[in-house]
Amino acid sequence: MSLLSVRSLRVTYASRSGPVRAVDGMDLEVPAGSITGLVGESGCGKSTLGRALMGVLPDAGRIAGGQVVFEGQDLIPLSESARRAIRWRRMSFIPQTAMNALDPVQRLRGQMLEVLIERGGFSRDRALVRAAELFRMVGLDPVRLADYPHQFSGGMRQRASIALALALEPALVIADEPVTALDVIVQRQVLDVLRELQARLNLAMILVTHDMAVVAYACDRVAVMYAGQVVESGPVEAVLERPLHPYTMGLTHAFPDVHGGSEALVPIEGAPPSLLHPPTGCRFAARCPFAQPRCHAEPPASRALGADHLVACWRAEEAPELRALAATPATWAAA
Repeated sequence: MSLLSVRSLRVTYASRSGPVRAVDGMDLEVPAGSITGLVGESGCGKSTLGRALMGVLPDAGRIAGGQVVFEGQDLIPLSESARRAIRWRRMSFIPQTAMNALDPVQRLRGQMLEVLIERGGFSRDRALVRAAELFRMVGLDPVRLADYPHQFSGGMRQRASIALALALEPALVIADEPVTALDVIVQRQVLDVLRELQARLNLAMILVTHDMAVVAYACDRVAVMYAGQVVESGPVEAVLERPLHPYTMGLTHAFPDVHGGSEALVPIEGAPPSLLHPPTGCRFAARCPFAQPRCHAEPPASRALGADHLVACWRAEEAPELRALAATPATWAAA
């Protein structure tokens, strides 16, 4: 059963040239108790989706249509006060850069107590006990609650952000590129913390990233975004080992495989389309080495091929043959 169902969601940003369709007809299912990876290039709409779900879009952004059904309730029609009652209690957020999210002039204890007392209704004594418990949970010494954010390393700040996100025991945590700014060793440590806590607390989590290796390591499911839409989704093993969409095929060959020897990476040539005036057909068609005239003229609908494996591609049935071709750099260079 899905804890969160996103249906035909559209999010736009106002610009002088017209509305920019950052998220355009997106569908996403997030089952309870699982980690769903949201992966794609920069600018594809991943972070916008996370902010739309939390109800914290910037002034220029607005939800233009669709549904966001969380725990059986559509969040879009709710008033700000109703959304505030859900925010952080049932749905919380881990930012990409913890130093920008933490108050630099306030000790961590004060920031933890503010969430626990103001949002959670804890007494001060209970909040102090809970703050220490949360720090131990993420591998930090509670003594460090007396410190300021600048006294923490990058990995420790990210752990503190995780503790803040889990303070009120939400059902869903949205983590927006939580390890991008960290070195690979600390990335592994933070991902291990996230996975261990997700399993222990039976959380659902959306892990936003541009790194397929992070998805392969940490996630149960994955949704691949391109130009504001989900082009492929399903269980991680099925999507990464047997991708059906050419864009997913390209992504799987564009990052190194530690077991794959010295083979050169295969880049996806070109750039994503403008979201101010997106193309008529498949949005990946201009960069796709397998595109046919129909791909440029008619957008493919998402359909199931295999157990819980969805794809929006006219040539998905030919995926085994296309995967072999997609492994060759010359294929993409020709596109």
